[in-house]
Amino acid sequence: MDVKAQTLEKFKSQLVHDVFGEEADSNAPVQMEKVTMLLWYFRDDPRVIQFLSQFLTKFSSSRQVFDGIEFYLPQLAHMIIHLEADWDDEVLERFALVISQHSLHFALQFNWILQGATEDYQPETLSGEPNPQFNALYYSRCVKLLTNMERCVVYGSQRGHELQKLFESGSISKEEFNQMQLADRKFNAAQILNSCGEGRDYGLGLLGKEISLLDKHPCGGWLLYKRNNRRAAYKRKTWKRRYFVASDRMFYCYVNQPHQGHSTLRRAMPLEGAKIVPVLTGKYPHMFEVHNQSWEFRVRADSKEDLDRWINLLRDEAESKGLFSNHPLPPVLAEDGIETDVNGEAKESVNKSGILSHLTTEQRARYVFFKGERDFVRGLCDTAEKLRFRERDDRKSLAPLFIRELTIPPSAYIPMCNSTDVWRRVSHSFPEETKVFNTKERCPLFMYFAVKGGENANVNMDVAGYLQRIYEKNRSIDLRDSSLEALTEESDGRSDDIESVWTDTNERDGDLEVVAGKGNIRLKRFMKDMNLRALPKSIARRLPSKRNSARTLLPLQSVRILDTKSIDEEFDAVSVAEAHEPIDEACLNRVKAFVCGGEMWVEKRDRLLKEEECMANAKDRGVVEILPIIAKSNDDVRQEVFVMQMIHYYQSVFLNAGLPIWLKTYRILSCSKDTGLIEALLDATSIDGLKKSDGYPKTGGLLAYFKLVYGPVGSPLFNAAQYHFMTSLVGYSLVSYLLGLKDRHNGNIMITVQGHLIFIDFGFAMGMAPGHEFSLEQAPFKLTAEYMELMGGEKGECFAEFKRLFVAGFEAARSHSQIAMGLVEIMMYKSNYPCFSGSRYGYGIALKRFENRLMLSVPDNQVKRKAEKLVLHSVCHTGTLLYDKFQLSTNGILP
Repeated sequence: MDVKAQTLEKFKSQLVHDVFGEEADSNAPVQMEKVTMLLWYFRDDPRVIQFLSQFLTKFSSSRQVFDGIEFYLPQLAHMIIHLEADWDDEVLERFALVISQHSLHFALQFNWILQGATEDYQPETLSGEPNPQFNALYYSRCVKLLTNMERCVVYGSQRGHELQKLFESGSISKEEFNQMQLADRKFNAAQILNSCGEGRDYGLGLLGKEISLLDKHPCGGWLLYKRNNRRAAYKRKTWKRRYFVASDRMFYCYVNQPHQGHSTLRRAMPLEGAKIVPVLTGKYPHMFEVHNQSWEFRVRADSKEDLDRWINLLRDEAESKGLFSNHPLPPVLAEDGIETDVNGEAKESVNKSGILSHLTTEQRARYVFFKGERDFVRGLCDTAEKLRFRERDDRKSLAPLFIRELTIPPSAYIPMCNSTDVWRRVSHSFPEETKVFNTKERCPLFMYFAVKGGENANVNMDVAGYLQRIYEKNRSIDLRDSSLEALTEESDGRSDDIESVWTDTNERDGDLEVVAGKGNIRLKRFMKDMNLRALPKSIARRLPSKRNSARTLLPLQSVRILDTKSIDEEFDAVSVAEAHEPIDEACLNRVKAFVCGGEMWVEKRDRLLKEEECMANAKDRGVVEILPIIAKSNDDVRQEVFVMQMIHYYQSVFLNAGLPIWLKTYRILSCSKDTGLIEALLDATSIDGLKKSDGYPKTGGLLAYFKLVYGPVGSPLFNAAQYHFMTSLVGYSLVSYLLGLKDRHNGNIMITVQGHLIFIDFGFAMGMAPGHEFSLEQAPFKLTAEYMELMGGEKGECFAEFKRLFVAGFEAARSHSQIAMGLVEIMMYKSNYPCFSGSRYGYGIALKRFENRLMLSVPDNQVKRKAEKLVLHSVCHTGTLLYDKFQLSTNGILP
């Protein structure tokens, strides 16, 4: 066994020891970063994966564990999509379906990840060309997961109402209620997977057993098809006979009729929300079009009867009739004639003969909420996409009109949060406040929404709790009263104990004394509850027994991922108290003219709240807040999501180590392959924008600006702003070096009213740089003469503190290198991210460079000296200067 294999084996043993060993604290939350690593490093052992999935499912009702599941969702989803190709048991998929039933918010987050992956691996690009990334296995898996997850969400817990009544009557305890509810969710997930997986080949969508049922359920047949795009200008577009299948809200096109998996999938189109229109006039009979915003199929049927059959079939799929109509779970018929769902959103589609008429009240409500939230988010991104095709001069005037046309469902919310964050419902938008950012290829939109919480409910109720309360608990609601007020009042009398979806209770060990075997109390309780007699061999042999307990390994340091809303408090607790002189109002009035366009966020928020009070109905109750977001289209932000996750991870590492290193983490949500939402950064502007603002000093750079707005060098306000600048520069210097962040011009670096720096736009990461091997950015990180001057020069006390914090932060990051490398390695596996692709960065090259930057082969006693060399090598680096000049000459970005 070579050194690398020995190191990996030791790391796996440490992970097993830390999670399951006797020395592990059973009362502490499950360490999600270590469980994620176990899933990855034991990915070739199906028994371990099944065991870990069951273990994680068991404890997922803990608030801290669920926060961890959502934080590491990019890695978990990546494994679910790309692993277990040869496994019979879809254990990770079942785990995802169970968790989706626990939190509708999680289901939405996972849905958007799957949506992007589906677009990655589809057989054909939007331009009509064969997709070079097409992967039949991954594509079909994502499509199936999307439909199965929605089925799980809609059908929910089949015995939930019965279990709730038993709990409220005192027949079962809270612990028994939680166990039975979990078992019910697991059964529901297994039923859906089993019913939808029979006879299906992952690669082609509709095969085997289901093909033999086409006569009973006509969902496929031959059609004539013509391409919209020519492969070459000299070639005619001809009609070709192809076999089409409508299934799982997809329209599949095969070369031949699929039999036992022997066919080729040529193209596929999502049917959700698609328009199916017969062509009544034209050269050819029996022709119809199927189109949505991105795709268009033009096909011909053989006869009028066949045309009618196809149109009805496709419209059913587009309206999700096929998603639920043949589901094996026993439906409970809803009241006849009721046309509104719990929130009044289903009137258009739910009726006597409609798509969801056989569903219960709750099931219909969950379906409409789940669809409505996705449509709402899609509408935000589509608005940016529509503006992209308008003239630049017209975009500013058109944006408010498009925002006014946006449909906001009654239970819509901005999903850039955790399941454990406080619930806030979107009330309405402020169209006139919409801002447009004109770029060459995109048109991002800056939008403001009024959000409300505490409407007839606990003002601090979290997202998962609120959605479960509305969509799980209200079994006796009269659908004819569709107001939110009626919904929440129906639940007001319920037991507070059942209101919470979390069970953060300590493990009881009194009844476990007789349980023999290895492991800690939590493991033994899990084994007993799951009726498991033996551990997987790969786990058991790594757990020390009492005979060799003296040889137990020292635990790896655990990283407590900090809540983004508590980070400032954590930073204040470890920072230098005297350096935090508050920025007074007079100073802020000077700063806001440069940074905020003359209006601070607090002032803007109060102005919009007054406007909201004038618009609000007298019956409206609850807490009102203003939430700004940015919508983007024609931009794949998934790599940025990953980089921001790593920045958040390192921010937690630094603050857990007691280091006053400042980083700003903000939410980025990828909604598809080329759309996303970004949390707006408040009271900040780019350094390029700052330097172009009126009144900015013509000479002296940032130091002159700081003296102008904060006061002379050495004054309390200047020292506070300088400290903010330095601590943030340390943070971004560290993550720039560790994560290989490039393209660091002043358009991608922001500065706040407090003096903090914030790095944005992570399209170039993990060493990927503009110009690649010819990149000018050869310095470890950006440390310009302007930055040095602001910190008092190389001999100044501020720069000395910068170096001390940089070294200490690097040592802290290095001590957590194994987990960080694991997170990178997972996302690199079969990745489409630019920073992990191609001959320059793929094939493990980016991971190896990351490992080298961590200096893992350097002896500990030499790390400090090498880290200091990184700082000195970055000071006033020629490549940094040249890159800034290049950006000035090509894009007009000031250095």
